Amino acid sequence: MFLGIDLTTTEQKPTACALLDASGALASVDKLRTDDEMVALVREASPSIIAIDSPLGLPLGMDCLEENCDCQSVHEFKGRRGERELIDEGINLYLTTKRSIIKPMVYRAMSLAERFRALGAEVIEVYPFASKVRVFGRPIPPKNTREGREFLRRRLEEIIPGLAADERRLDHDCLDALIAAYTARLHAEGATDAMGFEEEVKIVVPSRPA
Repeated sequence: MFLGIDLTTTEQKPTACALLDASGALASVDKLRTDDEMVALVREASPSIIAIDSPLGLPLGMDCLEENCDCQSVHEFKGRRGERELIDEGINLYLTTKRSIIKPMVYRAMSLAERFRALGAEVIEVYPFASKVRVFGRPIPPKNTREGREFLRRRLEEIIPGLAADERRLDHDCLDALIAAYTARLHAEGATDAMGFEEEVKIVVPSRPA
């Protein structure tokens, strides 16, 4: 199975989690609140690959994101190499820096990744917007609009068997979790590219269409 997680910053806000079965068909999509709930899901479903929408590593030279720490990035640019490579493709994203507003989410994601790996799962970092661009092309309507949600739902129904039968109205978090899970499936098939340096944790994106 393949698990996609659109992680939130804290347990106060539920996290969307989408499971695809071994054939890539929809198994479940739901929201969980705590880290322990997500770990329990992994224990129960035993996904082979877990794709998390959050940075899972730090820039080279840094061992934390605390501004009062002396550790510094070795790069002349801000963020990690993989993030800069995506920006060079015209894909904007939050950079992993000591002043990043997603700092708590990065710490949460790194901790969860270690717990998942201890259960035997492969954990990859994904960025759903980059996956959408690689899979569907441009333009991509904003995900926080009705048009954007309907666009993504329609396109996902074309590539995830069983999704069309799900009558629930899925918000953009659930849709991003689904595209993360789909990226995990592509990764299992060798149809992804890894951006950046291994030491910083690479960002996995679908390969460009032939």
